[in-house]
Amino acid sequence: MGPQFVSGVIVKIISTEPLPGRKQIKDALAVLAEVAYVDMLEGDTECHVRFKTPEDAQTVMKSHKEIQIKNNWKFEVLTGDHEQRYWQKILVDRQAKLNQPREKKRGTEKLIAKAERMRLEKTQQTSKHIRFTDDN
Repeated sequence: MGPQFVSGVIVKIISTEPLPGRKQIKDALAVLAEVAYVDMLEGDTECHVRFKTPEDAQTVMKSHKEIQIKNNWKFEVLTGDHEQRYWQKILVDRQAKLNQPREKKRGTEKLIAKAERMRLEKTQQTSKHIRFTDDN
């Protein structure tokens, strides 16, 4: 089904320098309100954050001064035409993701790939150096 259009839940964050990762942004804002999704590419100077409710977005906007000063970010709630275009982008991106061909593995192929992954993990684990300390 995908995300349903709700007005006033998208907040645009603009920064003078590249933003940290998606998880760091989500963690920083999750302290204030419930974040549904952070839309950004690595190294971008702006991103869009979708909150669960318009009230969550307003909570962040009201208390954004401390976050803005700490991280040097500017916040802006999308409205009107910008908001409509962004929701269109969400739907287009979602369709593109769902229409991507995916690799289908079945039966023995799937088991062989899983066994190979497990073997690789095991060899990486055993090849670690064991260091003993002498506490005399």
